[in-house]
Amino acid sequence: MSYEEQDAIWRVALASYDPREMRVWTRYLEERNPAIRCTSYRSSRTLLERLEQGDVDVLVLGGRLEDMDSIQFLPRIRGLARKPLVLLRDDGRNEKSAVESLSQEDACYLIRQATLEDMLQELRAPAHRPAESLEKRCERIYRSWGLSTYDANKRYLTGALRMMMGSDHRLAIRKEILGPVAEEYNLTVAAVDSALRRLLETLDETGTQTWRDFRKEYGLERRKVTIGRLLYALESKLSQQ
Repeated sequence: MSYEEQDAIWRVALASYDPREMRVWTRYLEERNPAIRCTSYRSSRTLLERLEQGDVDVLVLGGRLEDMDSIQFLPRIRGLARKPLVLLRDDGRNEKSAVESLSQEDACYLIRQATLEDMLQELRAPAHRPAESLEKRCERIYRSWGLSTYDANKRYLTGALRMMMGSDHRLAIRKEILGPVAEEYNLTVAAVDSALRRLLETLDETGTQTWRDFRKEYGLERRKVTIGRLLYALESKLSQQ
């Protein structure tokens, strides 16, 4: 089975001060390998916040962020509970010094001449396996809540989660999350919204003790569970896994 056929997702964080460069990287990597999901970062603060969540498989550093260079940023990876594979552009002495500042246990690779083909080649490397796909992680949760395997509405919830987790800023639920999901399935936003509301009704009527425990753990026990609240609670749960 080829890498493209594997049922797994690479969660890739692209970091650079240049948004145009990251758009080129994203388009190339995602077109060449459907298993790759890219999110772009220009600020070290938002990048570090995402890395601390532990849900990034690969970090591609473009040499410099808006507020610091790689020498300043890379040592911060040491403190992460779950370290990503780091691909670092080999553009000069600064990058090489940054790599030397990491311990031998850190997985960090120089990308010769920073070519896109080099990046893709490293992402194909069999020694670095991607995380379990979001679909599988969500399905395991859905089953524990008592949702039927044949409940088609689950795919809209998973799609909404993918949109949310692929962004480094807060998104508007209907316009920026449900909208793209509706486009993916050739539906209206109202139809996706209605499907998710039916899913919530099913959970409230037939949900297991695990569902009730989830509501309690994420502060939803005594509150109406809206689509937005469910998405943010699920995102929090998945980021802790």
